[in-house]
Amino acid sequence: MTRTLLVVILSLISFFSYAQNAIGDARQQTVGTVVTVSGIVTNGSELGTIRYMQDNTGGIAVYDNQLSGVNRGDSISVTGELDDYNNLLEIKNVTTITVHKSGLSLPSPKLITIDNIGENYESQLIAIDDISFADATGAFSGNKNYTFTDGSLSGDMRINTNSPIVGQPIPTEAFKLVALCSQFSYTNNNTQSGYQLLPRDMDDFVSKSKVNFTSQVKVISLDKNSVVLGWTTDNGAFPFVRYGNYNNTDSLTHYKAGDSTTSDEVNSHIVEITGLQPSEVIYAQVFMVLESDTVFSGVHAYVTESNSTGDIKVYFNSEVDQDLATTTPAQNIGDSMADTLAAYVNRAEKSIDLSIYNFDNKTVSDALNAAAQRGVKIRVITCGSTSHASIYNLSNTIPVLERPEISGAQSGIMHNKFAIFDADHSNANKVWVWSGSTNLTAGQLYSDANNMIFIQDQSLAMTYKIEFEEMWGSSGDQPNAAAARFGEDKTDNTPHELMVGGNWIESYFSPSDQTNQKLIDAMGTADYNLHVETMLITRSDLAAAITDAYQRGVNVNVLTDVEASNVDYVNDALNNTLPDGKFVFDNTATGLMHHKLAIIDANSQTSDPQVITGSHNWSNSANDINDENTLIIHNADIANQYLQQFAYRFGQNNGDFVVSALLVENPELKVYPNPSEGQITVSSDQTLKSVQLFNLSGALLQQWEGALNTIITIELPAEISGMYLLKVEQDNGAVGIHKIVKH
Repeated sequence: MTRTLLVVILSLISFFSYAQNAIGDARQQTVGTVVTVSGIVTNGSELGTIRYMQDNTGGIAVYDNQLSGVNRGDSISVTGELDDYNNLLEIKNVTTITVHKSGLSLPSPKLITIDNIGENYESQLIAIDDISFADATGAFSGNKNYTFTDGSLSGDMRINTNSPIVGQPIPTEAFKLVALCSQFSYTNNNTQSGYQLLPRDMDDFVSKSKVNFTSQVKVISLDKNSVVLGWTTDNGAFPFVRYGNYNNTDSLTHYKAGDSTTSDEVNSHIVEITGLQPSEVIYAQVFMVLESDTVFSGVHAYVTESNSTGDIKVYFNSEVDQDLATTTPAQNIGDSMADTLAAYVNRAEKSIDLSIYNFDNKTVSDALNAAAQRGVKIRVITCGSTSHASIYNLSNTIPVLERPEISGAQSGIMHNKFAIFDADHSNANKVWVWSGSTNLTAGQLYSDANNMIFIQDQSLAMTYKIEFEEMWGSSGDQPNAAAARFGEDKTDNTPHELMVGGNWIESYFSPSDQTNQKLIDAMGTADYNLHVETMLITRSDLAAAITDAYQRGVNVNVLTDVEASNVDYVNDALNNTLPDGKFVFDNTATGLMHHKLAIIDANSQTSDPQVITGSHNWSNSANDINDENTLIIHNADIANQYLQQFAYRFGQNNGDFVVSALLVENPELKVYPNPSEGQITVSSDQTLKSVQLFNLSGALLQQWEGALNTIITIELPAEISGMYLLKVEQDNGAVGIHKIVKH
C-alpha cells in the first residue's frame, strides 16, 4: 500500500467518524459544533417548525424550515450546527438532510416519573402514568401551558397554537401522558429549569376509562325555566347530570338522566334541566356510566334566560359613518361618555358594583356619592398600580378594594371596565350591565377612541356579579381582602353562554376563562368579513387567526393604534399576508385608539354577525395575568353599529374599506332585470348620486358618479359573470346594496 493511499483512507475514516455521530455523543459537543446525526423523527407539523429525533443513545431537536416536509416516523440524517435555545439543545443552520425511509415505528416512550423530567430525557419520547390536571375544565387552548400532577409533584405541559389538541376537552380523569420532553427557559444559570412536555395529539392522552369525552359540554338551548346541555363521547354510555346552586360538588344534589344517540361516527348525549327560575345560576356536572366506569366532566356554571328586555345601547366618542346603518344609526356622543354613565348611576335604586382600572372623573364620582347618600349600596374594585384620583373623592361610606401590586412574572393588573346596576332588583327591567373599553379618565373619555355598551339583562348581571364577588372576596357589603382572588388565582366559575333578548351573548373573564382562544374561535367563524380594531396585537396566534381568515377568502381589515404597539412578528405576519390598505395604523387623533374589538360578518344576516368588545387587550398579559372582561355579542344590529364606527375610522387612516358582502336592500330603489344578460337599470324617486359595482370579495370593479338623474342604465363589463354587489347612493344620502347576477 502506498503512503498516498494510506493517507486518503485515514482521511476518509476521520471524515466519516466526524460526520456521523450518535445523538448521545453529539449532545456532548460544544455549542457551535457541526454534527451529523441519524434517527427516527418523533413528531410532525403539529409542533410547528421544530422536529425531534432520537436513536438508541438519546434525542435532539432540529429547527430549520427545510424539515417542513418531514413527518413522524421518518428515518433521517441531518447535518447542522449545535445551538442552545433557551437551554434546549438543538441543531440549526441545517446544510444537508436525507430521508431514508418513512412510516417506521417510533421508539417506545420511556416510562418516567415527574421528578425524572430533566436533561437525561431532553428531546426524547417519555410517558408518565397516573397523572391528572389540577383544574380540569373546558377545552385546551393554543400557546398555553397546563400544570399536571401525580398528587404530590407537578410538571408543565404546553399546547402549541396549531396543535390538533386545541379545542379538545381537557381530560378530567387520571391518564397516562405520552409526550416529548422539551425545555424553554430564560434562566440561563439553571439548566434544570423550564422543562415542559409536548404532547402531539389526543392519542398522547391514554385514558384508563372505557368512555371518554370527545367534546366540551355545550349549551344547546335555554329559556327562562330550563337549560339543555349536549356533548359527545367515544363510546356509548348512560348520560346523567347532577346540579345545584353553589360551585362545589357537595351542593350538586339534583340529578337528571339524559338521552343518547349512537352511530358509527359519534355518540351524542343531551340532558334537559327543567324547573328553574328566570336568571337562575346553576352549577352542573355531567357524567357517563359504562359498566363499572363513571367518568365526570368538570363543574360548569349556567344561567337561564332573564325577564329583562335585553335592550342594548352602544356609544362611541368618535366619528361614525351612519350611511352604513341598516337599522340603528351608531351614536357618537363625543364628550358625553361620563355624563351617560352618570345617568345610569343616578337611576340606580338598590346597588352598584363598579370594577374599573383607572378612575379620575368627578362627574361619575359625584354621582356615586349621591347614590350612596340616597341609600344605594355601592362596592368598588380598582387597581393598586394606578393613581385613580377619584377613588379618594368617594364618600367614606363606599367600600373600595384595590388589587394589590405584585412584582415579578405575575405582576398583572386589575384592568376591568364594568359596572352592574341593581343586579338583584325585583324588576328585571331595572337591571343593567355597563362595559366596553373606556377607563374613567380625561384622556380616555375625551380624546382616546373608545366604546361603551349598556345591556339590560339580569342574567348577565348575575354573571358579572359572580366575577365581582370572587375579586371582592365576599358576597357582603364589605370586601374580604384575605379571600379576594385576582389574576391566576381566579377560577372559571361564571356562565359563558347567555340568551339575551333573543340573541346569544358569550361572557368571559381573564385569566380563568381562556379568553384568547375564544377570540380565535370567534374569528374562525367569519365567512365574509372580519374587521379588527384593537389597540395592540402581541400574540402570534391572534395574528395567525387573522391571516387564516384572509387566506380562506374573508375580507379582512385590521386597525391598530400605532406600529410600535405590536410586536415585530405580528406586524410582519399581517403586512406580508394582507394587501395594501388592509392593515393600517391609527394616526387621526392625538389620543389612543383604545378599542379592543372585532366585528365578524356584519350585515350578513345568515352568517351569525358578531362583535367582540370589552377590556381585554390582544396580549399575553391580558390573557394570562390581568383581570379582564370580554363579551361576544351575536346580534346583527349591534354588529352594524360597531361597523359604522370602524368604517369611518379605518377610512380616515387611508384603509381600503369596501362594502364586501354587505346586503342592504333599499325598497325605494329598483334594480332590474336581475338576473341580467349584461344591462342593468337602476331607478329611484330620488336623484342618484353614485353607483358602484363590487365583486363578493369587496373589490371595486366599476363606478358611475355625478348627477345621474333618477334613472340610469349601465352596461356591465363583458368579461363579468356570476354574482356581484351593486351599491347605489341617492342624493338624500340613502344607500342600497343589492345582490345582482349576470349570466
